[in-house]
Amino acid sequence: MLFSAIVVDDEPYAREELIYILSQFTSCQIVGEAGNAKDCISLYSKFRPDVVFLDIEMPDMSGIEIAKILAKFNNPPLIVFATAYEDYAIEAFELGAVDYILKPFEEKRIAKTIMRIENLKSNESEWNRAVDRLSHFLEKKKVFKKLPVQQKPGVISFVPYVDIFYCEASEGGVRIFTLKDEYYFDGTLSELETRLKEEGFMRVHKSFIINLKRIEAVLPWFKGTYWIVIEGKKTQIPVSKSIIKELKEILGIKCSN
Repeated sequence: MLFSAIVVDDEPYAREELIYILSQFTSCQIVGEAGNAKDCISLYSKFRPDVVFLDIEMPDMSGIEIAKILAKFNNPPLIVFATAYEDYAIEAFELGAVDYILKPFEEKRIAKTIMRIENLKSNESEWNRAVDRLSHFLEKKKVFKKLPVQQKPGVISFVPYVDIFYCEASEGGVRIFTLKDEYYFDGTLSELETRLKEEGFMRVHKSFIINLKRIEAVLPWFKGTYWIVIEGKKTQIPVSKSIIKELKEILGIKCSN
């Protein structure tokens, strides 16, 4: 059975590679490609493809968040998640995605995905159940509460969000601090802000994101400025003046000047 699809990945090489492999299957008709969330949503609105091959690790918005938006359309698409991290892939599949594919892509593995999509396409009730299952889980569950980081070059590990005490912008990436260890995140502080904003974290300075649950003290400083002390750490983190009022409200501190 024929089906239409778009490919979404912020890495042009990965996008081109996946499109090339998919083009080998006559049942898959690629109608477009996108490199970010905005273009993905615009492309989907225009072509309304049956399937979206969607990278999980996107810089502006995660693939999971994009999938949540797509799920709100009438007759939403099936989602096939793509990722370089197997832990992410397995969890995505358990959430109800029709399938997942790992980077680097393998044609034999993708052939199984195509076969699964073809079987669903030939049975409308099964297709609708697959779409509904993913939509349900995306609405009810928050996923991937671990951050891919490096402590040793070339070794990817995962730090649970709850273990992160604070994050500091560093040249070329972000330093991640837990109670005892320090890690490196290959991304931007803005990307982390998007990932962590619903997990009890707050960007209190252009260079810092903190776990609000790990605040030990707030220290007043001169001219209405403040510093935050993180529990178990000696580091004092500055608070931007534009953030002070919001932070006080969150912490229940009287907002007197």
